[in-house]
Amino acid sequence: MKVGFIGLGTMGLPMVKNILAAGFDTYVVSRSRPPIDEAVAHGAKEAESPKELIEQVDIVLTCLPLPQTVVDVYEGDNGLVAGATEGKIVIDHSTVSPELNKQVSTSLAAKGASFLDAPVSGGPMGAKAGTLTIMCGGDHDTFTHAYEVLNVIGDYVVHVGQTGNGSVIKLINNMLVGVHTAALSEAYVMGEKAGVNPAVLYDIIKKSSGFSKSMDWSVDAILDRQFEQRFSVKLLHKDMNLALDLAKGLDIPVQVATLAEEMVSKAKKEHSDEDVSAVIRPLEEKTGVVVKRWKDE
Repeated sequence: MKVGFIGLGTMGLPMVKNILAAGFDTYVVSRSRPPIDEAVAHGAKEAESPKELIEQVDIVLTCLPLPQTVVDVYEGDNGLVAGATEGKIVIDHSTVSPELNKQVSTSLAAKGASFLDAPVSGGPMGAKAGTLTIMCGGDHDTFTHAYEVLNVIGDYVVHVGQTGNGSVIKLINNMLVGVHTAALSEAYVMGEKAGVNPAVLYDIIKKSSGFSKSMDWSVDAILDRQFEQRFSVKLLHKDMNLALDLAKGLDIPVQVATLAEEMVSKAKKEHSDEDVSAVIRPLEEKTGVVVKRWKDE
């Protein structure tokens, strides 16, 4: 199959490199010049627009930061829908609402094309290693046809039911990331102020019942005060709001997640482009406590 990829960000570019390394003829489109040049240097071909890209390939993967970016790429005279024809497969790895997934799927189906919502988890490290978890909603036959490509970028690729189900699972996952990150921020600040070495606190909790993978993600960033983004506070905030909207539409009260969203929102005001581990910083500023690696370690 010829593969197209749109969105060469911190996730998309390493995903494209893995697709190229697997031998697929690959076309790319992205808003920024440097990642296009890097992809081309690894063997990709550049298309001028989403419409031109889908006309050249059998399957298109998109990995975009915001719902509006998805709308921009899929709709319009130069969008994917405009160029879609019978038999094309389009897969969106973006984190958006299931309603947007269904809207896109309907538009593509009118052109004879198939769609999967396939959000990913695993961060930039998983994207580079080709070990992403990929949750795919949509027609099972489409999933089967796309599996050859998806298996290159993920090591746990699962069909999860109807269109939109992949996004439901991803939004619940990221809602939990927000909850866990907010809670562990309180835990680290509490331990530090009580006189506990935060590295020891982490080590003990990792071997105990209170552990979550969010602690692995954040521990070195917090202790070394290195908050360069891997997954930014502003994107976590976007995802949590999508999850809260989903819960509201289902008439499900999510009180803990709502409180966590408030903490993420506070962090976004001053630390929007920093890593999600920076959710701890407003609480540190409020309490006068800085959680960092102890000198005698």
